[in-house]
Amino acid sequence: MWHEEPGVGWLHIISDVAIFGAYLTIPLVLAYFLFRRRDLPFPTLIALFIVSCGLGHFVEAIIFWEPVYRFSGLIKAITAVVSWATVVALVPLIPRVLDLPNLEKMNAQLEAEIAERRRAEVLFRSIFSGVPNGIIMVDPSGILKMVNPRIAQMFGYAEEELVGQAVEKLIPASIQEQHKQLRESFFESPRMRMMGEGRDLYAVRKDGTDLPVEIGLNPIQIGSDHFVLASIVDISERKRSEKSLAEYTQQLEKSNEELDEFAYVASHDLRSPLQAVKNLANWIRDDNEALPAESVRHIELMHQRIDRMERLLDDLLQYSRVGRTQQSIGEVDVAQLLDMIIDSLPHPEAMTIKVQPGMPILRTLSAPLDLTFRNLIQNGIKHHNREDGSITVSYQDLGDFCQFSVQDDGPGISPEFHQRIFKMFETLRPRDDIEGSGMGLSIVEKTVQTVGGRISIESQPGQGSTFSFTWPKDAPQGDRK
Repeated sequence: MWHEEPGVGWLHIISDVAIFGAYLTIPLVLAYFLFRRRDLPFPTLIALFIVSCGLGHFVEAIIFWEPVYRFSGLIKAITAVVSWATVVALVPLIPRVLDLPNLEKMNAQLEAEIAERRRAEVLFRSIFSGVPNGIIMVDPSGILKMVNPRIAQMFGYAEEELVGQAVEKLIPASIQEQHKQLRESFFESPRMRMMGEGRDLYAVRKDGTDLPVEIGLNPIQIGSDHFVLASIVDISERKRSEKSLAEYTQQLEKSNEELDEFAYVASHDLRSPLQAVKNLANWIRDDNEALPAESVRHIELMHQRIDRMERLLDDLLQYSRVGRTQQSIGEVDVAQLLDMIIDSLPHPEAMTIKVQPGMPILRTLSAPLDLTFRNLIQNGIKHHNREDGSITVSYQDLGDFCQFSVQDDGPGISPEFHQRIFKMFETLRPRDDIEGSGMGLSIVEKTVQTVGGRISIESQPGQGSTFSFTWPKDAPQGDRK
């Protein structure tokens, strides 16, 4: 047949050699692929199977010149053995191969993840640009990776002038080297915190002027890269307010000192002529033993007016000093304090003044609390319409505050006068009937408000009155002397 149809013979030879070449190349390609993807399951027998198949075709091409049928049979036998061994090796791989993810699904999943990351990036940039505070993102080498529009506005730069620059561009020259060391230290142990706690921080604008700032640091990780987000707040307005407040406080302290001095001088200078008038009245009475009854009554009224004026001067001086005198804080047993106050206040023998059991022990200023209780109890005694009346002091725990109440069963006060009675110089009865300056409740209200409490009244005509005030259980830290 070779002699009869040589074209057919050459077709077989060329085809077998081409197949042999392909079978020999395929293992080389697979070897390169498996070298790059060592994670894929692939039995070595498959390469041997492919090579043996290729050798079979190569021997078929040789047979046209040399009748190597025995060698051909041997190659075919080897190929058969390798083929079945390959089948046996492939069967356990089938479940593993079937478990491999579908490429289309993997591509769809990757596309979805990419789209989600893009949305997250857009959202991040939108939030980054939209927050009212200045935000910068800095890498460990101190390069500004991102800045938001507020930063550009605060510092007078365009955004592109800052991105890619060292963050020290925004730091005063005098502390740039120190800042580099602090930045490196922060990235060694990053944590969310305020920068420069306990001291004033300043940045520098494009025009070289200082900018008082408050900076919060927050480390973030994007992939394998580490950055820090710094939130920068311009506190120029706050600093101006603090300066104005300090100046106002200084002026107020000076005004208070002048008021103290005025109150003292006024009290002293007015008390002297009052005493002189009182002495003159006494001399007139002593020099004229047979004064008409009307003249005697006038002299007594003069004495009452002088006494009232002296009490008014004392109360004015006391009112001006409420909350501004240096006092020591200590433990105050309210029950003992009330006992001392009640013993010292004159009142009708038939009148009862009771104190509810269980009064607390407070850490507070003793004098203001004494002043408050004394004025309220004395007020109940003075304005009571019966000598056999009763006054009760009670207590209620309100957590951080105590509420004390001074209740009497006197004539009561009409609601339209509840606010009026706390005003200076206000009394609801004629001064000739009830001696007083009309400042007792004003002093009480100011004293209670000074320690952070509140005072109120519940009263109806004919049903008595209850004055209630709150008092802190523990003096504020700023008030400790």
